[in-house]
Amino acid sequence: MVCALLFFIGQHINKQSCFGLKMSFDEEIRFQYLGRNPSLHAPVLSLIACSIIFNSIIFYILPSTITPLKKSYIVSTVHALASVLAATLFYLFSTINLKQVNRIVGGGILATHDEKMVYSLCYSCGYFIYDIIIMLLFKSVRNRSALIHHVIIASSVLAGLYTGIGHSCHFFFLMEELSTIPLNLKTLWNSTVRLHKFFNVLFIASFLFSRLIYGTIIFLYIFRAIPIFIQMASRAHDYISIVIIFIQGILCILTRILNVYWTILIVRKTFSMLQVNQRYTPMQQKEHDQKTQ
Repeated sequence: MVCALLFFIGQHINKQSCFGLKMSFDEEIRFQYLGRNPSLHAPVLSLIACSIIFNSIIFYILPSTITPLKKSYIVSTVHALASVLAATLFYLFSTINLKQVNRIVGGGILATHDEKMVYSLCYSCGYFIYDIIIMLLFKSVRNRSALIHHVIIASSVLAGLYTGIGHSCHFFFLMEELSTIPLNLKTLWNSTVRLHKFFNVLFIASFLFSRLIYGTIIFLYIFRAIPIFIQMASRAHDYISIVIIFIQGILCILTRILNVYWTILIVRKTFSMLQVNQRYTPMQQKEHDQKTQ
C-alpha cells in the first residue's frame, strides 16, 4: 500500500515538473536540488519487470532438491554481488560529491555516470519485489524483519525512480549489500564447520563496515542535505517535493533502526558463541558444532 501510494505521488511529481518548468518553476533552482535524473523517458517499469522475471527464472531453474530457502539465498547472493560491483565501479570511475544536494538527495546530473544509476536501482527494486513475492508464497522463506526491510526499500527506490528525490543516495546504499554475501554463504555452507565459521566472521566484519560505518556516513550526508533541499524547494514553492523528501527521510531512518536491531542480534549471537567456545575443549567444540548444524 505504501509502495502504491508513493508510486502515484511520484507520477504526479513528474507531470508537475514537466509543466511547472514552463509555467512557474525556475528551472535552475529545481536543478540545484532535484538534478536531472532519472530521465522521464527511462523505461523504469519495463526494467523492474525484467528484473522480477530474471530473478524468478533463477529461483525456478535451480534443482528441486534445493529447498526454497536456499534458493532464495542463492538469488540474493547474485543480487548482492551485482549491487556491490555496480557501486564499486561507480566509486572507481565517477566523480563523487556527497555535499552536492542534487547528487546525494536528488537524481544526479545528466551526461555523467549518474545516468547509469537507474539501471542498478531498477534491478534492485525488481529483486526486492520478487523476494517479497517469494516470502509470501513460501512460509520457510518468510522473515518478518526482512519483509519489512524489503517493503521499505522497494517503496523508497520506486519513489526515487519516479521523482528523482533520494535517487542518488539509494544507489550509494547498494554498497550495504556487501554484508549479504557472507551472510548467505555461511548459511549455504552450514554443513561445513570451518567454512561456516569463516563466513560468519566475514559477515560480522562486513556488516560493521558496510551497514554501520559506511551506511552511517551516507546517512549523515543525507540529513546534512535535507534541510538545504527543503529550503531550495520552498523557494520554488515545490511543496510536493518537500513532502516526498520528508517521507524518504522517515523511510531512511527506519532502515537505520533495522540495522541497529540486526546489530543487537549479531552481538547477542556472538557472545553466545564465545561462551560456548569457553565451555568446551577443541574436540568437544567440534562435536558440538556438528550437532548444532
